[in-house]
Amino acid sequence: VSEEEAIQIIADPPLPPDTYTLRDYVDHSETLQKLVLLGVDLSKIEKHPDAANLLLRLDFEKDIKQILMFLKDLGIEDNQLGTYLTKNYAIFSEDLENLKTRVAYLQSKNFSKAHIAQMVRNAPFLLSFSVERLDNRLGFFQKELELSVKKTRDLVVRLPRLLTGSLEPVKENMKVYRLELGFKRNEIQHMITKVPKMLTANKRKLTETFDYVHNVMSIPHHLIVRFPQVFNTRLFKVKERHLFLTYLGRA
Repeated sequence: VSEEEAIQIIADPPLPPDTYTLRDYVDHSETLQKLVLLGVDLSKIEKHPDAANLLLRLDFEKDIKQILMFLKDLGIEDNQLGTYLTKNYAIFSEDLENLKTRVAYLQSKNFSKAHIAQMVRNAPFLLSFSVERLDNRLGFFQKELELSVKKTRDLVVRLPRLLTGSLEPVKENMKVYRLELGFKRNEIQHMITKVPKMLTANKRKLTETFDYVHNVMSIPHHLIVRFPQVFNTRLFKVKERHLFLTYLGRA
């Protein structure tokens, strides 16, 4: 290579050092420029050590465009792409065929296109999990909660993080409802289908709410089962309303 040719070679921007912001590279990277236009928040992404190396090596036309088209076909709207990709920029490292296979699996389990789009929006990492993992999770909830196939499907549509998060809080809460709070299995089943977040709620919050509602307000189990939304309400709000009704002589 002659000196003239060497001068004409435009080197790729070097990968970032330990102290950097991704925004420093926007002027040199068409990929980053286009991601910013989509609404991706680089200041959040750069907190992950692997993010810069991944994004700066990607070619927008070759690596990113096909994933964007896939997400749009799935039902993610243009104005939702930025938020989604800020949370799960690592989807660009996934094989497109694997992503399609996971969607096909959910469709085979009778999840509608609208439901799949809703689940992916609310649990951005959903499609990063293998078919085996998704299948095991659905099986766990159906067996553990003794739900029908339809009720299991409805449950994870409403709270898709059940398929991506840890199972430990779920197992722990099931024990709490049965052993500490004294609910029967069919009562637990009824409550969690009404309020799925009860499966992942903070254990201390659950026990404190139950203690106040059951032991202070003297609300029996069967009435709590009918109105499980109380577990989704801040305890100070419950106390406030109860004290107000007590003051009025209506508690």
